[in-house]
Amino acid sequence: MQRIEIGRIGKAYGMAGGLKFRGEAVVFDLERVYLEGLGYRAIEAIEEQGNEMVLFLSGVHSRQEAEQLAGLRVYADQDDLPELEEGEYYYFELIGKPVFVDGKPFGEVVDVEDGAQERLIIKAKGTSLRAQHQTYQVPFQAPYVRVEAEGIYIEAIPGLFE
Repeated sequence: MQRIEIGRIGKAYGMAGGLKFRGEAVVFDLERVYLEGLGYRAIEAIEEQGNEMVLFLSGVHSRQEAEQLAGLRVYADQDDLPELEEGEYYYFELIGKPVFVDGKPFGEVVDVEDGAQERLIIKAKGTSLRAQHQTYQVPFQAPYVRVEAEGIYIEAIPGLFE
């Protein structure tokens, strides 16, 4: 079983043990989460307060109890994550996948950055020091990026790897 980090506990919210949660919206589909160093906690309720999510977890019923959990990492078991539609991926599934550029082995995905544009962070394979420390950012949704079972295929466009 693999645990996937899905966010962090923020500050306490209210007096009834609410916890601000900064992380993935997938938490709405979960019945429980794993708190760093503490184990599993059932999710009793989730509220949206503006742009923030507030979790109410089993065993946390006061502001004082909630304050002790601030900053903890929150994980979900991989088996608890909802299945995605064909062609959709969790970021953790892409990390470590081999990358092929114009059909030739190039490197592997070392991270995925979210934001206005999702970007694959790719580390090129090579034996030189420069190659070992060089990473490239490639827009994930670009039409020249294709995810296959055996790896990620990129059709290089001018300037992409410069």
